[in-house]
Amino acid sequence: MNTSTLSLFIVAVPPIVGSFIVLALAAMGWSVWITHLLAIFLACCLGLAGSHMSKLGNHQNMAFIVVILTLIGLAIPLFGDSTGPERWIPAGPLRLYVAPLLLPSFIAACSVFITKDGKHQIMSLAAVLAAAFLLALQPDASQVLGLLVASAVVIVRYRLGILCFSAIVIPLALVTMWAFSLPDPLAPVPHVEEIFALALGHSLFAGVAIIASAIALIVGLWIQSVSGTLWLSAVAAYYMVLFLCSTAGITPAPLVGYGAGPILGFGLMVGLLGWFKHQNLPNKSMQPTANAAAD
Repeated sequence: MNTSTLSLFIVAVPPIVGSFIVLALAAMGWSVWITHLLAIFLACCLGLAGSHMSKLGNHQNMAFIVVILTLIGLAIPLFGDSTGPERWIPAGPLRLYVAPLLLPSFIAACSVFITKDGKHQIMSLAAVLAAAFLLALQPDASQVLGLLVASAVVIVRYRLGILCFSAIVIPLALVTMWAFSLPDPLAPVPHVEEIFALALGHSLFAGVAIIASAIALIVGLWIQSVSGTLWLSAVAAYYMVLFLCSTAGITPAPLVGYGAGPILGFGLMVGLLGWFKHQNLPNKSMQPTANAAAD
């Protein structure tokens, strides 16, 4: 296990500890605890396995696979027979929340193509728009907003220019407004969406602890991005949006709240770090070079 992988596991410790506090405050039964601990164990396995397998693969091929599988995964819930929101995929006795399972790795994969010129950048931007459209169809407005903010951060951190910024942010903003206009009848659950209200309702100390655990995740990822893995700052922004939306009870709080999808999604992202961490800033914005044209 390399240092970067270990650092990301350390970043996840505060929110995971916070999740234990949340489950204890909500007085959840053993079945919930077992499911939660199993998700953490599997996330660690994903991270460790991926960190070793990354030595064997090509980062661009893996990025392409992640992008395609994410789009397929986001489309699968739309084929369900539910009359309400379609955001989950069956996994044995469980249903996994697909967006937080896939989007952190999707953001990382798209950043691989963003660092290149010409058609690779266009493909990345098209994939992000397709993902946002699929999320809006579910509908999952908070995830669309998170993807919007993450995309903006990627464009700024990779210095892609105002043209690229406008080309992605304006369409994403329109899709986000459409998603928020769609009805979402799901009621919030205290230990999933309303973790901050749950903790503050118990005591000021518990509330501060849960808020601090969420902030620690965001700040930790941003600090890790300073070392060169720039897309981690976009993942930090994505999680920040989800935490803010969870205060309104409209989306689960990632890692701190109960839910296997976000935990497994973090482990998957850690496992893919070795494929996606070595990147250079592109020379020009949306301009194909001779090498790119020859690909």
